[in-house]
Amino acid sequence: MPYEQHLTYAEYTDLGFSDLSSADGFEKIEHQAQRAIDGVIDYFYQDHDISKDPNAKRVDAYKSAICEQIDFINQTGITASYANGDDFNSISIGRLSLQPSNHVVSDGMIHGVCKEAYRLLAHYGLLYRGRGSDWYVATHS
Repeated sequence: MPYEQHLTYAEYTDLGFSDLSSADGFEKIEHQAQRAIDGVIDYFYQDHDISKDPNAKRVDAYKSAICEQIDFINQTGITASYANGDDFNSISIGRLSLQPSNHVVSDGMIHGVCKEAYRLLAHYGLLYRGRGSDWYVATHS
């Protein structure tokens, strides 16, 4: 399945995001961010033409979620939910207590995307998987 970029650098800045100050490196991070978001929304915009979506707010929420994920990747360096491996939250042995600094980052993710992106997607129904959804119809004929 060929990759179709749904967010440009101009849209990224127009939506008010500014973590990436230039288009250099944007495409690589955008691709990683879009892949994460598409996985969570069950590839909705690969099955539906984004340019023909009558719900402009849903399209903006999708693009804003990609922007949030771009900023998350840029700030943390985490491109996938498995990036930290099986990291521990904390260990205490006697008076010694260890707590990695990156556990906060992994707590900030839901299903491999940052919480801000996940909330945007949920608010506009892009996470819906109930009766009548395309997934339900395809698997329950």
